[in-house]
Amino acid sequence: MGVFIWHDWAHFVTIGASIYTVWAGFWGLIYRKFFWDFVSGTLRDPGGIQPANSDKIFIDIIVTAPVVQILAMVIGFVILAIELPVPPLKATSIHRSWVVRIVLLVLQAFLTILFYQGTNAALYSVIGIIGYTMAQIRGESAFDEALSSGDLLFFPSSVHPHLDSGVQFELRLCPALQHKPNPSANLVSVGESNERPDPFAPPYNAKLLVGELESDDGDYIVLLNKYSVVPKHFLLVTKEFQSQSSPLFPPDLLQAYLLLLAARRSGQNYFTFFNCGELSGASQPHKHLQFIPVDSDGGGPPVEKLAKLQTVEVQTAPFTIDSLPYTNYVFRLPPSLPSSSSDDIMDALSQAFLQLLDLVIVTMRHDSSHRSGPPSYNVILTLEHLHVIPRSKEKYVFSKTGEFLSINALGYAGMLLAKNSAEIEAMKEEGLGKILSDVGLQKSELPIEEN
Repeated sequence: MGVFIWHDWAHFVTIGASIYTVWAGFWGLIYRKFFWDFVSGTLRDPGGIQPANSDKIFIDIIVTAPVVQILAMVIGFVILAIELPVPPLKATSIHRSWVVRIVLLVLQAFLTILFYQGTNAALYSVIGIIGYTMAQIRGESAFDEALSSGDLLFFPSSVHPHLDSGVQFELRLCPALQHKPNPSANLVSVGESNERPDPFAPPYNAKLLVGELESDDGDYIVLLNKYSVVPKHFLLVTKEFQSQSSPLFPPDLLQAYLLLLAARRSGQNYFTFFNCGELSGASQPHKHLQFIPVDSDGGGPPVEKLAKLQTVEVQTAPFTIDSLPYTNYVFRLPPSLPSSSSDDIMDALSQAFLQLLDLVIVTMRHDSSHRSGPPSYNVILTLEHLHVIPRSKEKYVFSKTGEFLSINALGYAGMLLAKNSAEIEAMKEEGLGKILSDVGLQKSELPIEEN
């Protein structure tokens, strides 16, 4: 099991335990009994168990006045409000905190173990505690273990904010990238073989393997990124080889969204990105999506903050972020999607992606400067939006130095990597909007509503 599988399992166990707590508390109000009275009590015939004098405090707060049952019901309702969650708590620090969950589950287990109807709820609460604890242990230790063993290489970096085209870009300076291995992979089409060894093929490095995800539509592997600039950067990889040039299929979108959702429930915020096609900046031919953690304020990557501010007249139609100088297509996902069934989530994401991909292809056909061939594009997915950006080039050439800058989906998310300070200054001087427009497509005049 991986960190997110443990957390999802604990999430549903906790909901069950809390529902049981509320139900047990209700019946405990009617039939009041201290569960442990048999330990030191006296069995009388007739009369049953006569509690010992030492149990008087429990008799007072369970039988005489059902204080414990009422408190247990309150705790149960509070946990349900966090787990479901109720709208006022959604995306708040309380909702994201696993510490709050575990503390409340401990209180729930303690209260329910005291009265007769609540013992099963106490057991389920303890199981929920174990699940959440395992999730956090796995999440906090997997990266550190892989780093300390040398199986994962982490390159320290510093972030330099820069405002351009309405986006507060994060320019990340990482001098060690000058020495990072660069496989310069060539993408292959579906059905073709890749001559280079596939880094995502078994056997998997046990230190990098987070877990496996199984579904009726295909299996996936979750791996830590071997070359990490951001801690806890991980990958969702198809177990069987699929080309990185193939589009995202419904199960790919579903599994990516469920991982984002599980991360949010565990108090972490991630977004995922996908580089499709030879001009997208992809580095490996085996299909994989990448997940990057972002600040806990829930704002997402820099471009997501613009998407949230964009006024959308038709909620079920794609839109474009007006302030960006390059062609971009975005779909606002329904607010109710996180609480929907897996089938409904997959259907909503698939329909949104098909609409955006159709716009990308139509735009390329209308762009006379775009070369023929399979489309290249970048995908950015958050819990609130799906972004697709068409590409025309993989690399930007700096006008003064002639050096190359490879751009992938992270660039369009508002996060670019630089090997040295000179490269950061060159980006600022050239203009980030200009750079992204050059490797993307100029702002399309094609009306979205016509497609």
